[in-house]
Amino acid sequence: MDKDLYLTTIGSLLRKQRDAARLTLAEVSERSGVTIAHLSRIENGLTDPRLSTLQRVMDAIGASLSDLAVPRTAAVSVDTVLERRASGRARLDRAGLGASDPNARFDRKEQAGVDVSVERSAVASA
Repeated sequence: MDKDLYLTTIGSLLRKQRDAARLTLAEVSERSGVTIAHLSRIENGLTDPRLSTLQRVMDAIGASLSDLAVPRTAAVSVDTVLERRASGRARLDRAGLGASDPNARFDRKEQAGVDVSVERSAVASA
């Protein structure tokens, strides 16, 4: 996972824990000894806090470090992706929404009152 995304995720999870505990930054700062400014930077993903700092903050909130666990997305095989894509295409075909047909798009636009003569001529000459 990208470090910036990781820090933003940790910060977001920390803020959710603090909000769930119904505590302000000032209250958490007083309980943990971490400045309000530093807490804010952590919650906004702007700094990479030490583990000891996170532990003090989570203790002040009344939560554990495991509450900040960033869920990992499961790896999906290429075969699974291809099967899902084929299944999705089949559903679209059955619904009459299959492969893009420029003339069908132009017909829908014309029914809505849009002039598509220039687009039709561009597709015809291509």
